[in-house]
Amino acid sequence: MNIGQRIRELRIEKGFSQEDLAIRANFSKSYIQKFEEGQRDIKSSQMAQLAEAFGMDISEILKPINYTSNEFVIKSIEFREANKLEMHVDYFTKKILGLLYKKYSAYSKLEKIMNENISFINPLRNFEKISSNENVEQAAKILRKKWKFEDTPIYNLIIFLEDLGVKIFEVVEDEDFVGFSCWVKSTPIIVINTKSTDVSRRRFTILHELAHLLLVFKENENKDKIERYCDQFAGAMLLPEEILRSYVNSTVSITLEELKRIKSKYGISIQAILVRMANIRLISWEKYKQWKDIYHSWTDKDIEYNGREKVSRFSYLLAKGLREGLITKDLASELSDIPMSQLSSSAINQEFLF
Repeated sequence: MNIGQRIRELRIEKGFSQEDLAIRANFSKSYIQKFEEGQRDIKSSQMAQLAEAFGMDISEILKPINYTSNEFVIKSIEFREANKLEMHVDYFTKKILGLLYKKYSAYSKLEKIMNENISFINPLRNFEKISSNENVEQAAKILRKKWKFEDTPIYNLIIFLEDLGVKIFEVVEDEDFVGFSCWVKSTPIIVINTKSTDVSRRRFTILHELAHLLLVFKENENKDKIERYCDQFAGAMLLPEEILRSYVNSTVSITLEELKRIKSKYGISIQAILVRMANIRLISWEKYKQWKDIYHSWTDKDIEYNGREKVSRFSYLLAKGLREGLITKDLASELSDIPMSQLSSSAINQEFLF
């Protein structure tokens, strides 16, 4: 994180608008804007003015953000398909955490102002450690029941999870990066890559990452096995076994139209449906491989899932705060990274992206 970003984070943390900081540090607002955007170098005398305005030493401003501070305690970081990332995973982790810190801080501040904090409760907190496919199926069944889905399709998955207290953020990265999850104190965080526009894949990734957050695995469990368990959990959440069995009348053959019908209703990809059939032993893994090869010859005849699945709670709180006069337009601009000149109801309703 560069010094401009650091100044911005400190300003937001202190609850200052750019104008507030400008007055306290005896600068013009445009100076603060240029400092934060990296368009103007900061002289040592100017750094001293900023330090005095923040009420801290210059060394504290120059110190990198500590992601294990009391305000931002990361634990249980999980990457999906991290081994495929072109760049070094440690570097990529720091990059994602830098972006996450910025957005999480803005989100948390907005929630405090609006008195809209949500405490997430893990319905599976007392569930046994995962050691088999049967454990995974049972965990998904319990969660569906507790969240009152029963055997119905899960529509608007992101909105549902956001309203439970799961914070979901979007990034645009190399397609090798699929998803990321972690806990910030007691708040579950999921980061998804929107480079791919496949909504059914996005839904699957979110539930895969949710599995990392909610399930407890045996110590020293093989990582590949954990990934398979998380995939199975995502499939079981999207498409319960009883429902899949009711759709499939034959284990000898299946038509593209049958698969498309399931996909369009339950928001799960055709390939994931085939994996699901093998997981619950409707077909053998050998049969799965055969059908998978056939599916690849069908891909040009596949359909898109019509669900939207975009993050929206931050934008909703921002619009509500402005409407009720709880936040100023200046602060809304700072929290959302939307320039004041573009700050309108249409801009606020855009997705909250990194």
